Parts: sequence; structure tokens; C-alpha cells
Amino acid sequence: MDIEAVTFPALIVAEDGWVDYLENAARVSAWTKAAIHKYNRCRVLLYDQSDRGWLVESIVPRDRRNALVRLLYAAFNPKLAVQMQLRPITENSIGAVQEMLSIAIDNDDDILTQFTEGPLLKAAIQRATSFQAIVQVLRAARARSI
Repeated sequence: MDIEAVTFPALIVAEDGWVDYLENAARVSAWTKAAIHKYNRCRVLLYDQSDRGWLVESIVPRDRRNALVRLLYAAFNPKLAVQMQLRPITENSIGAVQEMLSIAIDNDDDILTQFTEGPLLKAAIQRATSFQAIVQVLRAARARSI
């Protein structure tokens, strides 16, 4: 499946501590080559307003470039239009997102935990029962990316 299957808004959560609130698909439609490489190597989940979870299986540039263009892109690292391949999380998607958020909090560099201690934030997320509740917890913690 691709990004059109996601009902926006959605949260994107990566195990390296990246958590962001996405109003629409355009927010994740262009990535730098470095970001594509990095996030193809770690687990990334999307959790949408319909309380569905999605595992990002791959992020690839939409267009193939010749060797010269690839060299220029490598030097300047501009954003490329991408296609994301997703797999639905069919069992306990909120549990998967809660687990990934817990990992992200542990790996966070104060984006999520600047105003709320990690253990308190984790506990609040574990009590959340929906997309809206998780977003509310993150906003109450004043997570900068939410």
C-alpha cells in the first residue's frame, strides 16, 4: 500500500526519537537522500486519525536519475519526491504505536521530553486509547514537533 491509504492527520514515529504530527501527505512527500537512507534503516510507523497503524516498509525516490544528476543530488542533498510503501498493522495498532513511542522517548534528544520527564510521558501514552488521546498527551507535554 502507499501513503494514500492513510487517513490524515497522522503521527509519524521513528525508533530514533523522531515524532511528528502530519496534517497531510504532503508533509512526507519529499525527503533528502540522507533522510531516505536513514529512515529505510530504522523502524518507522504511521498512526492515523482512524486509529490505524502502518509500518513504513520502504521510502524510495519517485524518479530515477542518471549518474550525473545523482552526483549533484549527493553534493547538495535537496529534497526528492518519494513514494512510501506501507504495510497495515492489523493487530493492536495502538499497542504498536505506544511501544514505538516508548522507544522514541528513550532515544529522544529533548524534542519530546523537554518539559515532561520520560517515565511520566510514557505512562500517559500507555493510558491513551486512541489517536486523539495520544496527540492530546503529546501536546500537553508540549512536545515541540506536535
